[in-house]
Amino acid sequence: MIILRRSLEMLSTLNSVTCVVGRNLAGFILMLMVLVVMLQIVFRYLLNDSLIWTEEVARTMMVWTAFLVAPWGYRVGSTIRIDFFTEELSPRFRLLMNLSVNALVCWILVVFLKESFGFWSRGLLVRLDSLPIQAAWSYSIVPLALFALLLVGFELMLRNMLSLVYPAENFLLPSSQEAEERAQ
Repeated sequence: MIILRRSLEMLSTLNSVTCVVGRNLAGFILMLMVLVVMLQIVFRYLLNDSLIWTEEVARTMMVWTAFLVAPWGYRVGSTIRIDFFTEELSPRFRLLMNLSVNALVCWILVVFLKESFGFWSRGLLVRLDSLPIQAAWSYSIVPLALFALLLVGFELMLRNMLSLVYPAENFLLPSSQEAEERAQ
């Protein structure tokens, strides 16, 4: 079990850094996206000229922000959840359900990750409409984010497993602990 604890420690540190960097980078890209849209507005309505690249760049930035912030949202539990059903369950059964859900999420992420490499490689054959680059470079966030989500899923599963094996110890993240306390 020492191996599992050390694995959790390493995975937790990696995910903490990755999630915070992704969240902060998403915020920065969101600010850049606002600037690009404002630039398009200025050019279109004040200078009576339209920049052809701004719409595609802004759309790509919006997709990147969503994918960059997804691992952080999954890790801190800020996803949509319906917990009125689970409130009535015992803490042990809730842990088992969380483990099952996280295992299912990891399985889905593995399938999506596998498919994302084909998606990315097909993007090498296509150029963006308004920029002289291959579409694969704007698609590259998909496998990166899916891999980061998978690492978060593994960490959450490991936390659930250790919490089941050692019920006296607390392995849950602070955001998960708050949710557990609300349910009790």
